[in-house]
Amino acid sequence: MKIYISDQIPKQIRTNLPKDNVTYLNSSSITKADLKEIQVAWGYDHHVQSLLDTPHHQLKWIQSFSAGIDYFPKQQLTDQKITLTNTSGVHSEAIANTVLLYTLYFMRDMNLALNMRRQKQWDGSRHYEELTLLSNKKWLIFGTGHIGQEIAREAKALGGYTTGVNHSGHAATNFDDTVADNAYSNIIQDADIIVNILPLTPETTHMFDHQFFNQLEHLYLFINVGRGPSVDTSALMQALDDGRVKHAALDVFEEEPLASDSPLWDYPQVLITPHNSAVSSEMLPGVQDVFVHNLQTFLKDGHPDTNIVDLTRGY
Repeated sequence: MKIYISDQIPKQIRTNLPKDNVTYLNSSSITKADLKEIQVAWGYDHHVQSLLDTPHHQLKWIQSFSAGIDYFPKQQLTDQKITLTNTSGVHSEAIANTVLLYTLYFMRDMNLALNMRRQKQWDGSRHYEELTLLSNKKWLIFGTGHIGQEIAREAKALGGYTTGVNHSGHAATNFDDTVADNAYSNIIQDADIIVNILPLTPETTHMFDHQFFNQLEHLYLFINVGRGPSVDTSALMQALDDGRVKHAALDVFEEEPLASDSPLWDYPQVLITPHNSAVSSEMLPGVQDVFVHNLQTFLKDGHPDTNIVDLTRGY
């Protein structure tokens, strides 16, 4: 059986893979003849798209490198009855740690420390109005899957109260409370911290728009570690300008990389990271474990069994 490993997959995790009756191909070794024989693709690049566009190919399953799969041609996969699996759960702890970093950055006024360093000038004044604690803060977390549950766990460990938003309002681990995605309006003004970790779907595109931000009066911190297009950037900037949102921490953006002339760079109350909240030294072994497990199941039963994506929902 032939398996294509895309350029998206780091070299560190291309070793120690099952070898029996398997031939692995990469971008430098793949040929046009291979396109009709490959049954499995790990990751996504232009070769995988060429494979999908090749008539009478044998591709049956793609293992995504990421948890989010909005960049895949979902309708094409559906039409061709190709199974897509993701790495949901692998990045949870790294993203949760990053969310806590964002929160502590503002609550402990790390802007002051960085400004002192740049200016090489000690500022010993006591900024009582800028320094606060994580305990007793109210978190409103949009998304209650693996990542949301880990964020909630870490927030609760530091004394926070966590409310999760999901499609039906069903209970979720580590959340003190949950509400449906059409029923959060009554509690949104009570939140201190709002976190978006939702996948990108037609329903979540520009979910955080002018109408959303206009419901706020004095939100302390808005965090986006989900998908950039979920947030209407102009609406967020307007909310920052109006004081409806005091701070924002953004790891993802409507267009990436963030352009050098984006007004967001000029907001001192906005913390920007380059779409790396999920990255950690522990991440790659976890990604490999998901692929190897699914591959072993595929070799045995003809299909993977872990992290199967519902292509109609987009996650």
